[in-house]
Amino acid sequence: MTSATDAGLPTTPVAEQALRRRLGATLVAQGALTEAELRRVLAAQHDDGDGTGRRRRLGRILLDEGLVTEHQLAAALGELLGREVVDATSVPVDPAWAERVPRGIALRAQALPLGPGPDGLRVAVADPTDVVALDDVRRLTGEQRLDVVVTTPTQLHELIDRVWRLAPGADIEGLAVAEPAPSEEEEVADAPTVRMVDAILAEAVRVGASDVHVEQQRDAVRIRLRVDGVLRELVALPRGVGRSLTARLKVVAGMDIAERRVPQDGRIRLSVEGALVDARVSSLPAIHGEKVVVRLLPAAATVQRLADLGLADDQRTALVRALEAPQGLVLITGPTGSGKTSTLYAAINETLTPERNIVTLEDPVEIELPGITQVPIDDRAGMTFARGLRALLRQDPDVVLVGEVRDVETAELALRAALTGHLVLTTLHTNDAVAALPRLVDMGVPPYLVASALSLVVGQRLVRTPCPRCRVPYQPEPEVLAALDLTSDDLAAAGAQPTRGAGCATCGHTGYAGRHGLFEVLEVGTALRRQILATPSEAELADAARTQGFHTLREQGLALACAGGTTFEEVLRVTRVGL
Repeated sequence: MTSATDAGLPTTPVAEQALRRRLGATLVAQGALTEAELRRVLAAQHDDGDGTGRRRRLGRILLDEGLVTEHQLAAALGELLGREVVDATSVPVDPAWAERVPRGIALRAQALPLGPGPDGLRVAVADPTDVVALDDVRRLTGEQRLDVVVTTPTQLHELIDRVWRLAPGADIEGLAVAEPAPSEEEEVADAPTVRMVDAILAEAVRVGASDVHVEQQRDAVRIRLRVDGVLRELVALPRGVGRSLTARLKVVAGMDIAERRVPQDGRIRLSVEGALVDARVSSLPAIHGEKVVVRLLPAAATVQRLADLGLADDQRTALVRALEAPQGLVLITGPTGSGKTSTLYAAINETLTPERNIVTLEDPVEIELPGITQVPIDDRAGMTFARGLRALLRQDPDVVLVGEVRDVETAELALRAALTGHLVLTTLHTNDAVAALPRLVDMGVPPYLVASALSLVVGQRLVRTPCPRCRVPYQPEPEVLAALDLTSDDLAAAGAQPTRGAGCATCGHTGYAGRHGLFEVLEVGTALRRQILATPSEAELADAARTQGFHTLREQGLALACAGGTTFEEVLRVTRVGL
């Protein structure tokens, strides 16, 4: 049996005192603590008993007083005891081994088995000096050789929560995925796999994720969620479960599980706490196995109103004016993930009246809206945007939504439709609103057609907002301000009140919760039409736009950051243009 002494851990009060001193010295050497702070805390331990003769651990006191962070303490313990320090958000966990230690004991002992390794059972702990906790793990798992790795208490607590949410025996209330027809592969119908998939999807819905990524790696299956536009690790599972997970997802999405060599697409309808959630599933062959991405689609009831998108009053007024016009082209621009689809649907909602015939061409149809005709694009069947748009215009439409302009033929058709008595809404991938004008001309559309038909261009981005539970004032780094062409004096002169999230359990320790739209709205008036006909450069068009009061995305973002609605780092992230 491996003893505490063999593991290099203290077993006597004298040894524990020596360890505390060495821990303090390590923190001082790492620059996390000063000598004066260490002496004060060590002296305070003599008067910090609980009446039982025991004193609080040095690490606990340092954390409680805010003298060191959890990461600094974990790094010091790892260095002191020669233990690996791991990021518990990304370590593979075998649920079968993890569940051998009951959840309550794992939380109390701050220890969780991860699975067998070459040096014994890998166990993640927050305090590697806690020999009682390690003895509990040995007793409950039956394994005497432990390979102890160190992580932070917060990460360990979150890992324990994830394991029990995702474990085969997890109780996920309110989730029911429609059962597929019986499969030839037994692994697809395996009950633990079914519950695992259900639990992952339920967790994605619970945290408001837009996408679920199931990625088979060389030694693990990584599950990540895209929350507020940024991927976040959910859990890393043993590689052996990867094939079962992907097979289950493909079956419920109506895809061919026997075909692993080509990409496939499918759809799932989930019921979560009584609410239906539609999801789009995409598989892609990769070297270690198929990657599956599940896109969770918002319900029609969650389509936002224009008033709730974050447009300034004058911007919203200009957009509504364009939407109320009987004809013209309204163009929404921005990169993938900037919220263009949400703006399109909000605009369609704004124009939805019994007097208007609204028809959409989408690839694919993401949100089903009552009262309009929605047509899916199917390239394999020859139903392209251009072909669909020609057919659609024979359906007597008042308002036409074209999901995306991908080629000159579609662009020219959309512009000609806007000239002949139709209101056309579509999207284009450009960096900003002004860039959309030369982009259409560069695609091959005649300048006169762009100048005559284009009514309004909206450029947009989504920035994350500071978590309301942990937001605190802060001073942006000089490098960030310099990249934004600002200084700290500029912030002071503007009366800025920068805030950011410190990180808490509510926001997944990201410091952000939710997103806010940044918009630039460019009305194409008479002066700008003359500029377009002269085929000017993008810089000349931008100058012309500014003369009519146009404000850029960065200007809108900086105003929001100064008011504490986002961070300056976020503004830089979403408005930075590559060299």
